[in-house]
Amino acid sequence: MSKRAEDPLIAEIRIALMPGRFVRWNEVSGIISNLDGVHERVETLVKTGEAGRAVRLYEIFLSGVYAKIEEADDECDLANLFHRLICGWIEARQAAGLCAKETVPQLLNWVKNDEYGFCNDIEKDAIKVLNTEGRHLLISHFQGLVDRALPAAGEGSPRPMFEYENDLRLPAMSLKDIYEALEDASSYAALCERLGFSPRDCEHLAKMEISGKHWAKALEWVEKGLTLKMRRDWHNEDDYELVRLKPEILRHLGRKDDALGLAWADFQGNPNEFAYEQLMRFVPKKEKAAWRERALVAAEKADLGDFISLCVKAKAWDRLARRIDLAKPGELEAQSHYCTEPAAEGLKKRDPLAAAKLHRALGLRIVNAGKSKYYREALEHFEKCRDLYCAAGQPAEWNAVVQFVRTAHFRKSGFVSAFEKIVSGKSGRLPGFAEQAQDRWKRLTA
Repeated sequence: MSKRAEDPLIAEIRIALMPGRFVRWNEVSGIISNLDGVHERVETLVKTGEAGRAVRLYEIFLSGVYAKIEEADDECDLANLFHRLICGWIEARQAAGLCAKETVPQLLNWVKNDEYGFCNDIEKDAIKVLNTEGRHLLISHFQGLVDRALPAAGEGSPRPMFEYENDLRLPAMSLKDIYEALEDASSYAALCERLGFSPRDCEHLAKMEISGKHWAKALEWVEKGLTLKMRRDWHNEDDYELVRLKPEILRHLGRKDDALGLAWADFQGNPNEFAYEQLMRFVPKKEKAAWRERALVAAEKADLGDFISLCVKAKAWDRLARRIDLAKPGELEAQSHYCTEPAAEGLKKRDPLAAAKLHRALGLRIVNAGKSKYYREALEHFEKCRDLYCAAGQPAEWNAVVQFVRTAHFRKSGFVSAFEKIVSGKSGRLPGFAEQAQDRWKRLTA
């Protein structure tokens, strides 16, 4: 290739980026797919001995992706691509024999000059691909920032991370991310000894020890985190999984009864499908039926949505039908379709009346809220509601639905027209895109 000739992959990058064209949210995945395809071509250069050429292409690629945010609706996918390209750039530089003393400062300058947050948490990804020298330089950079800021913050007075100023808090958070990515529990713990532990830190340390199957050490961190949790409001330094982790650790330590007891206590405090699933993991196989019944009795106090989802998970259809029968229409309409649709599907053959009530609620939830783009789904629910009420021998209940819809929604002419087809016994399904297009074709070509 002559010095004046442009690398053909530059043209591919330019074409895939479509500079000057605004990319709407529903087009972003398409452009990302095309850009990933070009990225694979650049990655191949590193593997085939053209790492030096790949470095230049990566730099052009990264700059182009960074600029594209001004022409795109959704920056999240572009930021993820940017992270993949940064890692590729690091690997290309290393394969080309370029020194880490230049690579790491350039990476840090990207972070410093980033105006769009593309480099947020980049340390987590970069540390995994940097060579030994690069890792040392990146860690030393953040350690130096912490060391310089810590005397001013008051050495020997550890406190929650969010109470430190940014000149200490931000590099400390980056260091924690790096140690977590490397699963370096000892370095993470040493940093926390200087700055202070939070429940979130203890959760991360426990997971690192679990990864190494150091169950006793993991239990120590979980118990420390749970103790800290009770002392104050930790805001964004609170944990998410310490309560869930403890029974699992106890099981691996041979303390199966203790694990079951903790899972049961957690379920009793907040009966829901996830706590139920966690509980049943620790129940001996021969005792599952008895514990299932025990859990369902305890779950009677759960709110309606949690109870519905739990019953679907446990396939407790009789209990579910009784609860739905007692529920007021407004209570059912307030529930998300994510929990009521699976319930209606499970009940349609076992208890048509309960299933009909759920489909009525699903349809009215949409229409009452005026969510016109979901009217197709509402009509499908009403059609199922009609059939199920009739199957249950309750046509009067269906007539009550009809009268309510006619009275409350008579102004929604398009919807009511389709609804009246359902009332007459026909299908109220709205035609799909292809059917509408074909009908239009027939009209225009007649």
